[in-house]
Amino acid sequence: MRSAVTLGWCLTVLLGWTASAAPLPIDALAARAELQQVSVSPDGRYLALVRGVEGRGIVVVVDRKDPSAKAQGVLAEPKDYRVRWCRFATDVRLLCSLIGSDEVRGRFFYITRLVAVDVDGRNLKVLLQDSDMVQGQYLDRIVHWHPGVPDTVLIEADEGFDVNGGHAGLVRVMGNVGTHAEPAVFELNVRTGALKVRQHARAPVRHWITDATGQVRLGFGVDGTVETYYARLAGESDLKRIERFEAFSRSNPFEPVAVSADEPNTVYAKAEYRGHTALFRYDLTQQKAPELVFAASGVDVDGFSFGDDGRLLGVDADTDKPAFYAVDPGIDGVLKAVAKAEPELHHEVVSHSTDGRVFVIRATSDRTLPVFAVFDLDTGRLTRLNQAPAALPESAMSAMQPISYSARDGTRIPGYLSLPVGSDGKHLPLVVMPHGGPIARDRWGYFFLTQFLTSRGYAVLQMNFRGSGGFGSDWFFAAHQDWGGLTYDDVTDATRWAIDQGIADPKRIALVGWSFGGYIALVGAQRDADLYRCAVSIAGIGDLAMLYDGGFRFLDSKIIQRQIGTDRDKLRRDSPREHVADIRMPVLLVHGDRDVNVPIEQSEAMDRSLNKAGKVHRFVRIAGADHSLTDEKARATMLHELEGFLAIHLETAASGGSEP
Repeated sequence: MRSAVTLGWCLTVLLGWTASAAPLPIDALAARAELQQVSVSPDGRYLALVRGVEGRGIVVVVDRKDPSAKAQGVLAEPKDYRVRWCRFATDVRLLCSLIGSDEVRGRFFYITRLVAVDVDGRNLKVLLQDSDMVQGQYLDRIVHWHPGVPDTVLIEADEGFDVNGGHAGLVRVMGNVGTHAEPAVFELNVRTGALKVRQHARAPVRHWITDATGQVRLGFGVDGTVETYYARLAGESDLKRIERFEAFSRSNPFEPVAVSADEPNTVYAKAEYRGHTALFRYDLTQQKAPELVFAASGVDVDGFSFGDDGRLLGVDADTDKPAFYAVDPGIDGVLKAVAKAEPELHHEVVSHSTDGRVFVIRATSDRTLPVFAVFDLDTGRLTRLNQAPAALPESAMSAMQPISYSARDGTRIPGYLSLPVGSDGKHLPLVVMPHGGPIARDRWGYFFLTQFLTSRGYAVLQMNFRGSGGFGSDWFFAAHQDWGGLTYDDVTDATRWAIDQGIADPKRIALVGWSFGGYIALVGAQRDADLYRCAVSIAGIGDLAMLYDGGFRFLDSKIIQRQIGTDRDKLRRDSPREHVADIRMPVLLVHGDRDVNVPIEQSEAMDRSLNKAGKVHRFVRIAGADHSLTDEKARATMLHELEGFLAIHLETAASGGSEP
């Protein structure tokens, strides 16, 4: 194994890439990025980097004041966990979240743990897990990083039993897995692990929000399908209800996201504006009308960045490509300066020093893994920390082209088309790849699966069908609870558009999807043998009724069921497993057996039904793999299987896969 403490450092020149005629190697495409996250200490001296080394996450710390010093390895991922994030709690102490999964009665669920360590690797401590005051599956939910008490953060966690006679909390005995009780807020000493209650649990609050001083001011709760927001006015002790609405209702609720730094009884909140989510300022005393802060044209505002002092830094609102609208002048100036050096990339500030002089920049594009750099205002230097791996040169990567097409009812549907490098874009084997969710969306950027497919000669078509998130309430509700209806029609209309444009060879089209996209792939296998030659479902859903019934195991079961739909007859009609007799094309099922999001029982049931009906298919069970196939070996297994399956059934280049 390579050393965990070796790090190339002073890369100040943005390098070009060397073209390679060789196909992109599967192992490189499946590998974790060499550099995944970077955080800077509050004083700007240290950087914490999460690196991928031979499939394992390693946390290293770099001293910017001493460039000759080697990076210090401070944490390696333990078995069955991966690093979720790392951030400085003080100038010299890091907090890192680790995520894994556990099993109860055959059902898997996520768990998170919090680890603290000094910048020199000393005093490593797993926090909270040995405490009688807290419990629960999530023990990494920081709600305030600098609450004014030295060496302390605020964290929300489920209250346990305090042997010293404290509050016993609101832990509920539900018999469910993957659930948690209503959390309390604690002061957590990041050195000793000592805890002090700031806010006791209060049903039905699931999440708390503090103001800039660390006072708990907002709470969000769910009871069945009713979502409720609570607020506490500055200087008061009581919470009052400020908003209550049904999940997936068409009302126009205000959903608070942060407390304003300059007006203690004003919050920033999401609300609908001209059919799309926008950002408002909302007066909790209701003495002022809501004030619109930012709205984008044609898309939802879907991300917000706030400083530790509560200042609004900027807003995300993706259109064809990612877009960040800086509100803070300092952030705006930094991003404009960096954009001049790298105009073809999308930049975002992911960390900065308290004095606003040192910034960590993350740059992304459609053809490279993320690149990180440090921008130092005192020196004016942009220092690059990593570059694309040699095995994945930018010149061998495909561009992701924004497109749109007309659905059968005339609605314009946005999407993306990726073509093999050097292709004329005509009469190509096509992979139609609907996204997961379905309340998600495809975005412009690098995706290993797209690059794998284009490097093998396939065009890849992605679309933000109706029901996707990010395009307004009408877009979402047009296909709400209609997974096999309008959503699927938008996918088939995209396929026919590609044929009409001369892009796709109509005899060589495959439908490939992950999660909800896997469901769409199975629907296509059932309904459209004249359009698709084969279908691939990765961690997909074959039985909506099974998904609906499985929702009871989770705390948000009522909301999950309302999203899927409550019409049992429609669920059966829209479930591919109920119609395997109609499937007339080869099907590939790939599923990890530790999938939390979509239990492997979905693919197991689909496999049994396909076997019983005598249908041509292949089921690949990947031991130990999660929903995203995060493990490199699991991801490589999926890519090898996909390569062979498509090569056989779309009659492209020979491959090492085996025919079902």
